[in-house]
Amino acid sequence: MWLSTPSIGRVARSIRPARHDTMIAVTTTTASLRVFPREWTRTLLRPLRRDAWRVYLFFLLAALSALAGVVYLFAAGMAAALLLATLIGVPLLALIVLTGRGWNRLYRRVVRLTGVDIEAPPPFDRRSTWWATIGAALTDPVGWRSLGFVVLHSVLLTPLGFALVMGAFIALTAIGSPAVYLVTGEPFMTLGRPVDSLPVYLLLALGGLIGLYTVAWAVIGVSGLDVWLARSLLGATDRDRRVRRLERARSEVADDAAATLRRVERDLHDGTQARLITVAMALARAEEHFAAADTDRARALVCDALANTKETIAELRDIVRGIRPPALDLGLDAAVQTLAARAPVPVDVSVDLGVRPSLGVETMAYFCVAELLANVSRHSAADRASVSLRSDPQELRITVADNGSGGVRIGEGSGLTGLRDRLAMLDGTLSIDSPDGGPTVVTVTVPLGARR
Repeated sequence: MWLSTPSIGRVARSIRPARHDTMIAVTTTTASLRVFPREWTRTLLRPLRRDAWRVYLFFLLAALSALAGVVYLFAAGMAAALLLATLIGVPLLALIVLTGRGWNRLYRRVVRLTGVDIEAPPPFDRRSTWWATIGAALTDPVGWRSLGFVVLHSVLLTPLGFALVMGAFIALTAIGSPAVYLVTGEPFMTLGRPVDSLPVYLLLALGGLIGLYTVAWAVIGVSGLDVWLARSLLGATDRDRRVRRLERARSEVADDAAATLRRVERDLHDGTQARLITVAMALARAEEHFAAADTDRARALVCDALANTKETIAELRDIVRGIRPPALDLGLDAAVQTLAARAPVPVDVSVDLGVRPSLGVETMAYFCVAELLANVSRHSAADRASVSLRSDPQELRITVADNGSGGVRIGEGSGLTGLRDRLAMLDGTLSIDSPDGGPTVVTVTVPLGARR
């Protein structure tokens, strides 16, 4: 049956996309086939890459330290066991525990050969008296964890290190056997009987290459296990990191409080106090004019004093608002509603405070919302925003979202760096999800503080 021209056009249009899709599928498959062997090649050649040689050096040093650890543990254990019943035994045991910190520092430096940097544990806290220092040493968790690492490291690396080093030596000997046979002309290896054949030595060399490659992978694997063990036992724990963060936050709180006091003192001295002095001087002059029956001049001075008084009251109100906003007296819900009403863009507010935060957390939450809404109006080009506050017995969660251009990053002039640092003072966190093109979602979590 003959097809009309429109029918032929429809058939052609239906065929073209199919051919186009097929070409795309072939291209994608080809690209994946190109990437696949490249990754496999990188994996297979890993024992020959430059960073692998640093791992081999680390393994040799780790094996030597394991032998030294065996000797040290044996000598220290024997000395502590023999002298523990005497007065010397207790200080000696404390010294042994403290030497664990020396092993800790030494091995963390060795691990750097692999490109891993283990965070240092907190330093030892020396006490005021000798006996208190001994007691602190005996209960030092870092020292005991470090000694535990020395035990596990020595038990693991001593036999494995010996076996792998011997395996590498045997493999290298087999690889060089054809050259030695050609130079000496005499058999020097035996396989049940002396080998006096060059083809056999060539086969041994091939087996030596395979064995050396296998030993290299084993060294990489054992080194990775040893590094994982070191990171688990030698580095700072999550508790140590939290203590350091809180100590740093405490110092920042002290600095921030001192800066706030200086700012308030400067504002009161340079602004409010100067205006009050001007008011007092104007009233004194007005009193003189009243006494001289110059009522017009006196009335003008009183009017100036009244104007200065109003401006002084406004400055005082701003200073007080900067310390703690009066809107918080009605609760965080009402204060955030006030911020949303003042925002240049429409803001939807959702509040569910099942547990009310402490006064300090409420103040911090208020300034967080104020800063984030200010960023929305200044930088995002959004026409809509939302604020959500949720609390449970553990924490307060604040979420500020907008439909702006996105691309928000900490440290790019948006004030988020300072906000993150202030939140750290209360052990709070700030996270940002802001892909280019938007939307932007900023989430703040902070503990509730002391219950009311």
